Amino acid sequence: MVLLILSINAMTAYTIKQASTQDLRILSPLFDAYRQFYHQDSDLALAETFLKERIDNKESVIFLATDDQGKGLGFTQLFPTFSSVSAQRSWVLNDLFVADHARKKA
Repeated sequence: MVLLILSINAMTAYTIKQASTQDLRILSPLFDAYRQFYHQDSDLALAETFLKERIDNKESVIFLATDDQGKGLGFTQLFPTFSSVSAQRSWVLNDLFVADHARKKA
């Protein structure tokens, strides 16, 4: 499923979709920048491997936002868990990142 969002103020189209391994070229640099924001050393290979394993093993769901030219704007990563009280699956929003160039644009 792909969600297209039109920003009236910026006159720009944004696309949000569930990421797959085909999106790693766009997603990995965003994830690397996210880790650097939290004072981790840049390691693009680590970022790509980590994300690929999560996607391949269905251990998380990642949503990727791109602009109308396919440039990565940001992502969010959710991890599944279970709630004993509601006796059902729930999701933990663990990671949320917007690239510097995309902040405060809409």
